[in-house]
Parts: sequence; C-alpha cells; structure tokens
Amino acid sequence: MIKMMYKNIVSNGLKAIPTHVALKESAQLRKIGFVKISGLIKTGLSSVLEQDAIASVEKSRLVGDGQMTSLEKNAQKTTSYQFARRSRSTNVLMQFQISLLPLLRTLTGNILVPSDSWYIYYEKTDEISLHVDPKESDISVLISVLGEVGPLHLHPELEGQDQNQLDSYYQGADWNPIGGIPLKYPCDGILINRGHKIPHHRAGKPISQLCAVAALHYTI
Repeated sequence: MIKMMYKNIVSNGLKAIPTHVALKESAQLRKIGFVKISGLIKTGLSSVLEQDAIASVEKSRLVGDGQMTSLEKNAQKTTSYQFARRSRSTNVLMQFQISLLPLLRTLTGNILVPSDSWYIYYEKTDEISLHVDPKESDISVLISVLGEVGPLHLHPELEGQDQNQLDSYYQGADWNPIGGIPLKYPCDGILINRGHKIPHHRAGKPISQLCAVAALHYTI
C-alpha cells in the first residue's frame, strides 16, 4: 500500500511547464548546454525523494566496486568523488527518472533513454572536483533532495578537454575555485546539463549535516 502511494506521488509529482517557458529553456539548453528549471517538483515528491535518500544511505554507505554498473565504474575513475559517497539507484529514483522523459525529450529534441541514477551524499564538505560525467551521460539531471549544497559551477569554456587535462588544471596554480558559471540548485526544480560535455565542479564549503543530491543520467 505504501509503495503504491509512493508510486502515485512520483508519477504525478511534476508540475506542468508553460509552453513559452519550455521553449525558452529548450533554446538555452541547446545553445549553452545547461539550464535550471524551478517550480517543477511538487512538495509531495520532494518529501518522497528526501525519505528515499535517507533510507538509501542507511542501506549502503559506499558502493562496492563489485556491485557497480559500468556507468558507475567509469564515474568512480574520476577524482570528483573523493569528497562524496554514492548509493545505488532505487525504485523511487528510477520511476522519477522515467517521469522526466517527456519533458527532457521536449527540451532536447532527442529520444533520450535512462542510463543510470544514484544519490550522492556529502557530510563534511560538499566539494566536487572538476570533471565531466561518463560518456553514457548525454544529459545529466541533478536534484537537491536532502540538506542544501552550494552551487554547481559549469565550465563551457573547457568543453573538449579530457579528464586528465581537467585534473591538471584543477590541481594547477591557475585554478580558481569560484570560477565558471555558478548555478544554484532550485529547492523545487532541477539542473540539466550535457554532463559528459560540460566540465563542472563545486567549490565546496563545510557542512554540518548530511546532504544528498540525486543524479539522473540519460543517453541519446
């Protein structure tokens, strides 16, 4: 009964986006590779995602390499996860990922399909080092589901650089931790970006409570 209630909340948890707003967001996503959409997620869905994230971290504090999907294994090779932990996907996350497909297909003009999803947890700091997402992630959707993390800094000027080049830049003397284009996570919305094309990082700040972000990945 509870699972069915959650299923109904997730399936009906998105607010309709006006056509003129969708057209504007679509143009921005296609032009610069990222967009923030506020006012999309209903309160009931936000509560379900928060509860699901808490339950998930209790089950798995860290994904073992032998349990990883191919996308997770590729992500683990980057330096971006040294400050965070990930859980495996859940039924709630997978259902939420599917519910976003009509909107994402409209925004991108592509027949996207889900490739993977997980929660990323932060405890002492919310830092993410400079990286690109795995190649299976043509589109990444990020949602703040627990606590509050700092803005994600996107670097379209670094598009085309591989991870080794990004690591060198991130560790070099010219690195500016507040550089790039900062996008704050909307409390009732999502961040969409061309994950494996647009390098991104989070400068990082000390946090006193557990925070979590849901990461949904789609491929063309």
